[in-house]
Amino acid sequence: MEEIQLIDKKIKKIPRQKIFSAESICGDFSIKAVKYVLSRLKKKNEIGVISHDLYYRPGKSRFFPGQPIPPGAETIIEAVAKKTGEIISVHPAVALNQLGLSTQVPMRHIYYTTGRSRHIKVDGVKRVRLVHVNSKKIVMPNTVICHVTTALWYEGKRYLKPRIVKKLHERLKDKYFNEVLMHLDKMPGWMRKVFIRYQEMDANDPELQEDPDESWRG
Repeated sequence: MEEIQLIDKKIKKIPRQKIFSAESICGDFSIKAVKYVLSRLKKKNEIGVISHDLYYRPGKSRFFPGQPIPPGAETIIEAVAKKTGEIISVHPAVALNQLGLSTQVPMRHIYYTTGRSRHIKVDGVKRVRLVHVNSKKIVMPNTVICHVTTALWYEGKRYLKPRIVKKLHERLKDKYFNEVLMHLDKMPGWMRKVFIRYQEMDANDPELQEDPDESWRG
């Protein structure tokens, strides 16, 4: 009984909305005892469950005291990636929005993964969708070069013109655009050629002027 009480106390010291695994609680305790306490706390709604044997202590709502608040999507994704070892990155529709190239944002949380396509459930409810892609499409995860290559891959070859690179340059400013230029070797050849061509062009080149009829699919 003392072991159960010690496990219970240890779990209740975990900060709210922090994700943890049963293994991280074990230490000097048996996994069987840990899972017993986790099951008991789950029934009392004192902890929540995420896919892949991950748990969290719910946050508290100011406006809905009885409604537990789960961790945010990014926190969930980080924990899942750490647990499974897969590489997870933003969906191109999100990348386009964050780069200022689209005003649209997916209504649901969608991410690219090198693992299998699936939904991540929180307490049995689908919260995050993971879409499998080839690992070559996730370049340097969580960096500006990752966002740029993911967005451009999504839009396709016929959309990538020098004036599109100019748009990126204007939105990223020199600091982040130069970071992209430092990693052109991480891009597929068809992308890299357009970026190199852009650098060699005169600022007044007609190909760099805005096209009012051109729109992004993102």
